[in-house]
Amino acid sequence: PYPTILSWSNDNIYKFKPLPQDLNDKWYEKGTSFRSMDSLAGQPNPIFQKFLQHPDYDNYWKSMIPNGEEFAKINIPVLTTTGYYDGSQIGALKYFKLHYKYNNNANHYLVIGPYDHWGGQAKAAPELMGYKIDSAANLNMRKLAYQWLDYILKGAQKPEILKDKINYEVMGTNEWKHAPSLEQMNNDTLKLFLTYGNTKNKYELSPYKSKKVSFLSQTVDFKDRATQNNYFTPFIILDSLDASNGIVYQTEPFKETFSINGSFFGELNAEINKKDMDVSIAFYEQTPDGKYFYLTRYLGRASYAKDMSKRELLTPGKKESIPFDVTRLVSKQINKGSRLLIVLNVNKHPYDVINYGSGKDVNDETINDAGEPLKIKWFTDSFIAIPVWK
Repeated sequence: PYPTILSWSNDNIYKFKPLPQDLNDKWYEKGTSFRSMDSLAGQPNPIFQKFLQHPDYDNYWKSMIPNGEEFAKINIPVLTTTGYYDGSQIGALKYFKLHYKYNNNANHYLVIGPYDHWGGQAKAAPELMGYKIDSAANLNMRKLAYQWLDYILKGAQKPEILKDKINYEVMGTNEWKHAPSLEQMNNDTLKLFLTYGNTKNKYELSPYKSKKVSFLSQTVDFKDRATQNNYFTPFIILDSLDASNGIVYQTEPFKETFSINGSFFGELNAEINKKDMDVSIAFYEQTPDGKYFYLTRYLGRASYAKDMSKRELLTPGKKESIPFDVTRLVSKQINKGSRLLIVLNVNKHPYDVINYGSGKDVNDETINDAGEPLKIKWFTDSFIAIPVWK
């Protein structure tokens, strides 16, 4: 789904009045198409409309980044800095991965920690979204950038933190770790199936696949504008969890301490009564004191799960496989007694495009395309896989 940020031409960016603060809420209440967002704001935008003409990852978008041959020719030293809560992290890591994919001798370093976008580019905030970061993570990225340039251009000493190509702070340990590649950040994978628990209304993330595949049901009424799915909190540490009509799956308390190091991935198996849906998976640690630590989130469109360059609609009434792997990298120590949990949901929220499932271009769908409520069967052979260090 596309972010609801309207782009203006660089020549005219300052001449327009600010966008209405309640624009997204107004759009949500009216149920108009996402394509009408700029008109609703009173500022028609040809650039915004141009973007929406290309919902697939087609040549329009591919032409904006280097191709494989061009990545192979990038031989200059590169330093990438980003954060676990940086909205631009996925893009930053995509470039990092492609550089190494096409150039085995790439001289490319990564520094990543508990930062949002500004912390990953400028200076870390001692408290991020209510979470007091470890003192070791309190870096000044601008200072690091100058140290990097002095090292590359003037022969100065390499910045101390760059002990290997991957340099990451493990939240909760007050310690930086270093690895030669993203794959070597972890030494195991925790594969968890979405199963029933032993207690009524308790759903488990279990290392064991159910012997008999069954399903859990969920219903989403897109016509209902009094409620929202996919509640997003601006805080990392929460006293309680708002599942927002989603299904909560959780592990049993862990008997040993370990670290999550990497990006989670997996496969959802589902049957719906429509042609498409946008899936959300919010990922948390529940600590022994009962608090919830927000780790990361996945949001993706089922019809593009297998190929971003070609939309493949789902068949109503048919069990479908929905793989996912585009999630933000995160590193955190999970202590003995903690649980991991996910909130599985379907997007219905003012700050993301709403996919009504009609099969039309999602940018053109309106609340009139909602039809009957979306009915989902989430099958118990669905799983998530979490890279860990034990």
